[in-house]
Amino acid sequence: MASVPFEREISMKFPKKVRGAGIYTGSYEEISDIKLRIATGGAGESGLVGRLANAFINEMESKPNFEPFTVVWIKSDTAASFNHLAENAADLSITYHPRAESIALQQGIADRSEYAWRDHFMLVGPRSNPARLFAGQPATGSTIYDLFSKLFCAAVESANLKQQVRFLSRYDKSATNIKESSIWSAIGQTPWSHPYSSWYHRDVLFPFDALRTAAKLQEYTLVDRGTWYAVEEWVGEELTIIMEGGDDEGDPLLNPAHALVCSYGENKEMANLFVDWLVRADGGQEIIKSFAVNDNVLYTGAPAAEEKSEDLVDPVSLGHLANLNGLSAINLG
Repeated sequence: MASVPFEREISMKFPKKVRGAGIYTGSYEEISDIKLRIATGGAGESGLVGRLANAFINEMESKPNFEPFTVVWIKSDTAASFNHLAENAADLSITYHPRAESIALQQGIADRSEYAWRDHFMLVGPRSNPARLFAGQPATGSTIYDLFSKLFCAAVESANLKQQVRFLSRYDKSATNIKESSIWSAIGQTPWSHPYSSWYHRDVLFPFDALRTAAKLQEYTLVDRGTWYAVEEWVGEELTIIMEGGDDEGDPLLNPAHALVCSYGENKEMANLFVDWLVRADGGQEIIKSFAVNDNVLYTGAPAAEEKSEDLVDPVSLGHLANLNGLSAINLG
């Protein structure tokens, strides 16, 4: 079998027990049998997973022979979410890497994938903006690659200054880590390689903690929109948005979320029912499109069928995902 970017092969038959970060029971106060385990990262921290889980339980209440059940959120980054499927620790995972999702389907780790919603990456940095980065405007023609190039030059030039320009990398195999690594690689830089770049701050943190750290240390970083608007207000007082992704499928800062159903999950039937409801315009999509924190809508819904196009994948990010797991990616032709 070819190597894949997951730590377990599909022969894992017995579920691995993973501690849940969130427990949801809908309108019921008592915790009942766990019938759905969802693995994902930032969308759990922002509260979207909980909102969807509670609404789904309440929706199922109208079905014949309904019995109260519990949904558990397993806090994990994108790479770990794939592994949870392989280990049968999760019934479904919400992930953010189209090519790796395709591999999961090919290898039999998952047997269903549905576009769930669209998140968006942001480049944010100190309000003092020591690197003098300016958001891409039609007049300047700046792209995210231009901004990372300028950031690199500013970081190198300020190495011996009192106020150094620094970048915080989550360095944790997350979709955010994979994305920023692919951007650095695309401009010919690999600051995580030996000899390590002093301005490249590597810290293995989940989204909220990473953003808080960047704010405290006055560092630039890449973050998803859901995390940015859901974190405490003081963070936004320390940092500012330099560039934000849009809904265009070709935008390198688009962060598409897909729901993958485990091929041999303990609660596969419930996982499929959840995904059926998740993609319905009057079901999960309605909640996603209106989900807001501090009056800011965090996500956009999945594209309509006529808007969908073939997933655009940066081969650099695929290779980096495999490298982070200590494995080589299969030859995708």
